[in-house]
Amino acid sequence: MKPMVKKLAVLLTATGLVASLAACGKANEAAPASSAASTTAASAKPAKPTDISITTLAFAAAPTGELEAVKQLNEKLNVNLKLNWIPAAQITEKLNALLASRDLPDVLFLEDFNYTPAFLNAVDQGAFWDLSPYIKSYPNLAKYPDNVYKNASLKGKLYTLPRVRPLDGHESMLIRKDWLDKLGLQMPKTMDELSKVLEAFAQKDPDGNGKADTYGAALPGANGPSSTILSMFGTGTKWKDENGSLIPYWYTPQAKDALAFWNKSYKAGGILPDFPVLKAAQIKDMLVQSKAGVAFANVSDAYKYNVELQKVNPQANLIAAEIPKAPDGKLYYEQASGYYGQFLVNKKSVDEAKLKKILEVYDYTATIEGYNLATYGIKDVDFTVKADGSVEQTEEGKKKGYSGDTTGQWVTGYFDKYSRAKTAGMPNEVYQANVKVIDTISSIPDPTYGLMKSAPYKEKGADWDKKVNDMMVNVIVGKNSLEDWDKLVKQFKDDTTFQQHIKETNDFYKEKSK
Repeated sequence: MKPMVKKLAVLLTATGLVASLAACGKANEAAPASSAASTTAASAKPAKPTDISITTLAFAAAPTGELEAVKQLNEKLNVNLKLNWIPAAQITEKLNALLASRDLPDVLFLEDFNYTPAFLNAVDQGAFWDLSPYIKSYPNLAKYPDNVYKNASLKGKLYTLPRVRPLDGHESMLIRKDWLDKLGLQMPKTMDELSKVLEAFAQKDPDGNGKADTYGAALPGANGPSSTILSMFGTGTKWKDENGSLIPYWYTPQAKDALAFWNKSYKAGGILPDFPVLKAAQIKDMLVQSKAGVAFANVSDAYKYNVELQKVNPQANLIAAEIPKAPDGKLYYEQASGYYGQFLVNKKSVDEAKLKKILEVYDYTATIEGYNLATYGIKDVDFTVKADGSVEQTEEGKKKGYSGDTTGQWVTGYFDKYSRAKTAGMPNEVYQANVKVIDTISSIPDPTYGLMKSAPYKEKGADWDKKVNDMMVNVIVGKNSLEDWDKLVKQFKDDTTFQQHIKETNDFYKEKSK
């Protein structure tokens, strides 16, 4: 949902390694005890390490010396990893230059085909491996949810390995439980109940300081409202599939219902008056300063913000909770893509045998052990694992150049459904409560994940988005009416260029669904 550049990966599979070692052991046990056989076995040379070149990005200065973790991986997996880091600010330019030179590494990072469309042409020309037939043979990669691979696929095939992320946990309601308790209110489970809570937080002095200085929700509006405040009403995730055809989510009647709800809340003080200029990065400040009692954010953010809150008010209790049910009685969450950045395997330099070795490497990085080794170095030297399972780097490890911003940028990662439920130092009871929140989520994927932007959108999309976002903000704060909203939607429906955008998007969608 928010483009940014990120990571690349390569390493090996624990299962493949164990199987290989087991096979070697059995072969030795079964070997005849003849001296000739023993001489043959003794003189056999180990297979030459497989060279694997990898280009990825770095958000900090890349390591300059040989890393012990890479050395151990090379020895353990019988590979020769050649890592090349490109500064994040230069990654798109450099990748395009590599493609133009036809001198690509074996594996390379790509954030989004929309940023480097030339790579999509290269895919069509057969430049990269279709990984679809192979994934099921690698147990740790096969554990990634089907929707992660579906979202990353092109035209029904998987040309990239996604750098895995959770599908859920990025959306929850953050709410001041201590304010609810003080005002004798229950956790809001419906939109009507949420409306009453937001108004009470604004009007009934929940912090008890005798001042009218609190509000209901802190919502970002500076670059348009968060899609969450519409999708939670059942609009769909950015686009809505109606009988196999896609429409923009803001076309729906549920979008108009959402705007009416938030307009009513704004008038009653249920939204911070700074909403039109409030940036997403400022939401934390509004909660920590006790100006607002509700926000919609990552599940683990509640605990992190509450740590800051309790420095000033030890009785504060900001928790993560379910998003309230829509008027139709259902819960609606937006599903994340499940990945951030992708990895292409060069078909020109990589034959099938080498591809399988590369996938072994990726499969190993899909384990906690492999990920930690590649990213943080040697356990108990470069990092330690705390009782709650979180990793803490040592100063020695940091000096060597290990970090998520550098060495962590060439690994796929392991799938953890609950990674957005936890953070370092979180008490177990808070983590377990967060797990319950995530377990209630049945999210809706954005059907346009992995699709190219239409030609009309590339030309006019920024202007279209601004018009829609500005109108949303103005309707919520009362500068425009719901009738004005209806007129804007009609304008878009009458705009032949916008309709061409919808047609092309649907064409891409049908092509991907084949």
